[in-house]
Amino acid sequence: MTTRTRYHRLFVAIASVAIVLATAIPLHSQHLENRATGSVKNSGTIRFKSDTGRYKNAAPFAAITNNVIEFAGTDNLFTDLDGFTASSTVLGQDPAWRVPGLVRYKKTGTARQNLQPRYYTNLENADEAPKWIPDSVFVGGEYLITLSGPRTYNGTFTYDGSQPQYLTSERGMSGNVNRYNNMTIRNSVKNVRDSDEVRMDGIFTGETSAPLRVYGEFYWGSDSYAFADIDIDTVGHLETGRGVSFLHEDVSVRNGDFVIPQGSDTVFVMPTGLIVLRNADTARLVMGARTRLDILGEFRNEHPPLVNVSFDSTSLVHYTGTQTPQIVQATVGTHPYGNLMTSKGVKGANGDVHVYTDLTVNDTNIVMIPHTMSMTTGRALYTNLAEVVGRLRRDLRRGDTSVTYVYNNEETFFNFIAKPDTLTLDSRPQTRPNAYDPTTDVFRKLTVTASGEWQALVRAGYRASDIPSPWDPTASERLLKMYNAYPAPNERALKLTPTLPPTYNRRSLAQSTGIAYVELFGISRSGADNIRLDDGNDLLLRGSRDTLRAIASGRWSNPFTWDEAREPEPIDRVIIDGFTVHVGYVRASDNYAVAERYPDSLSQLVIVGAMQNSSLLFGSTGTFNTFSYVPAAGVDMRIFRQAPALVPTLSQDVTATDIDGGLVVYPSSTITVTNLLLGADATVFNAGRLRVGIP
Repeated sequence: MTTRTRYHRLFVAIASVAIVLATAIPLHSQHLENRATGSVKNSGTIRFKSDTGRYKNAAPFAAITNNVIEFAGTDNLFTDLDGFTASSTVLGQDPAWRVPGLVRYKKTGTARQNLQPRYYTNLENADEAPKWIPDSVFVGGEYLITLSGPRTYNGTFTYDGSQPQYLTSERGMSGNVNRYNNMTIRNSVKNVRDSDEVRMDGIFTGETSAPLRVYGEFYWGSDSYAFADIDIDTVGHLETGRGVSFLHEDVSVRNGDFVIPQGSDTVFVMPTGLIVLRNADTARLVMGARTRLDILGEFRNEHPPLVNVSFDSTSLVHYTGTQTPQIVQATVGTHPYGNLMTSKGVKGANGDVHVYTDLTVNDTNIVMIPHTMSMTTGRALYTNLAEVVGRLRRDLRRGDTSVTYVYNNEETFFNFIAKPDTLTLDSRPQTRPNAYDPTTDVFRKLTVTASGEWQALVRAGYRASDIPSPWDPTASERLLKMYNAYPAPNERALKLTPTLPPTYNRRSLAQSTGIAYVELFGISRSGADNIRLDDGNDLLLRGSRDTLRAIASGRWSNPFTWDEAREPEPIDRVIIDGFTVHVGYVRASDNYAVAERYPDSLSQLVIVGAMQNSSLLFGSTGTFNTFSYVPAAGVDMRIFRQAPALVPTLSQDVTATDIDGGLVVYPSSTITVTNLLLGADATVFNAGRLRVGIP
C-alpha cells in the first residue's frame, strides 16, 4: 500500500497479513490508526518507515494481536488517537497493555533511533543506526540485539516477565554505551547464559520475585540490591560494582566466582542473607585490594580444605551480626583473611581462623575455644573491653623486636627482646589457672606456648570479673606479681623476679577504663627459676602480701631497696640480710630524700639477719626523728647480726659504705618497738632513744 500524499492515515478494521506502511518519497508523517471499534490481527510485520510514524490505538486490548511491529524511523511511537502516549488505550503504557509480539527497532544510517519507554513482550534492536534506550523500558520475554549500532542506555532497563528470562549480553567496558545503565529484574527466575557477558554502569535491583542464576559473566555497575537468591554455577562469574551492594538472601556459589573487585564499595550480607561456597575447589570467593564485606547474616564455606577463597591483604571482612553467637568462618594459613573485624554480638568460630594483616575486635568477645585465632605481625585492636577468649597465635618469623605485639585484649602484649618463631597465648577469663589460690589470685587462666626461645616484657590484662570475692584482707591489686604456675599433679607457683628489684608496672581497675594490667620486664622461656615461664605453664597473677626482702643497701622509703620495688607498709613483714638499710635521713648509698610514708608504723615485723653488713640504722632530719613499728602485741623486731667491731655512733653515718652492726640508733633519733628479740651475740648500738613495749 503506497501513497505519494504528504499525510496519510490508515484506518484498520482487520489485517490478517503483513501491513506495510511505506512511501517512495520522504513523508511528513505516517500512522496506523485503530479506532475504538477496530481490531488489528497481525500475523506478519507492520513496518513504520517515517521518522515520526505512530501506532495509534483506541480499541480494547483484546482487539489486538501482533507478530512483529517494526519501527524504521527515528522517533516512532505508540499513542492514542490524539497523539498522547499515556492514555487508557495506548499500547505498552503498563503491564496490562504490554505490546504483544515483537517490537523491532531497525534503522540503517547514522541518525539516532530513539526507543519509546514501554512495556514490551519481545524487543529487538537491529541495523547499524545508534539506539537511544530511555528509562522505563520493560521486557517481559526476549530482548534481542541483531547487528545493532551502538546502544546508549539511560535510566532503568527492566526484565519483568512472569516466565524465566535470559539477560541479554551487553559487553561495553565503560559508560552506558553497549552496557546497561540501571537494571531491575522481577516476577520470575532470570538467567545469564554460560556464553554471555552482561555488564552494567548503574544500579542493579533484583526484586524478591526474581531469583538470579549466573552461568556466564555478570558485572554490576554501581549500587546493587539483591532481594532474592543468587546461584552461581557452570563456571559463572558475578562481580560487584563500584557502589555498595546489599545481599538480602542467599548467594550460593556452586561452580564459579563471586568477586568483590578492587574499586568496589562495601558488600553487605544482610541479616537474612548468606554467602555459601559449596563443596568444590571451583566454588570461589575473591576479594580485591581495599574491598570490604560486612556480614550481618552468615558466610559459610562448605569446602573442607578452605582453599577456595582469596582475600587481598588490604581487604576487610567485618562480622557485625547481632545473633549470639555469630560464627566466624574458618580459614587456613595459605588463604587467610586480609583484615578481620568483629562488632555487636558475641562471635564464635567453626575452626581455626587465620588473619594476614590486622584483627579488630569491637564491642564483644570472640570465643575461639576450642580453636585458634592465628595472626602474623599485624595489629590487634580492641574497643569496649572486647577480647579474644581462647588461643591467639602469632607467627613472628617476620617480626621486629621494636614492635609491641598485642594479644588477647588491649592490655595484654609481648614486647620481645628475643622473639620466637611463633608464640600462642591462651587467655580464658574466669577460668581456674594452675596452682590457684582463690584468696589471692586473679581468676584468669593465661597459658603460653612457643616455638623457639624468647625473652620479653610481658603485660597481662584482667577485668573486675576476674577478681574473686572476697580476697584475703592482706591481698591487693597493687601487690600483683607474676608466677610460673605448674599444672597437676604437682601444682606449684614460682615467683618471677627477672631483675632485682623486678621492674613491675601496674594499673589497677580503679585507674583503668575496665581492663587493668600488671607488667614485668625480662621473662623468658628458659633460664633460672626466677626468670623462666615454662612452655605450656600458666602465667599466674597473684596479689598476696609476701615478706619483703632488702635487695640493696638504701633508704627504707626507697622502693628499689626492696624485692617488690615498693616501700614496706604497716601490714608487711620485712627481712634485711646482707644489706644496710637506713631510716629517717639521707646516705650516699642511694641519696634518696623522700621521707618514710609510715614513720609511726613502719611494719609488723622486721628481721635483721646474720649475714655480713646486715644493719638497720635510725637517724634523723631536723624534726623528722621519731619512728615506731606497729604498736600492737605480737609485733617484733628481731636482730641476729653480731657486729665484728664497735660502730661509731656520735654522729649518723652518711657515707655509701655498708655498716656491719645489727641495730644502730643515732643521736636525736627515737625508735619504739613492741618486742625486741636479740639472737645469740647479736648487737645493738644505741646513741639515741630505743623504747621497747607498748607506750
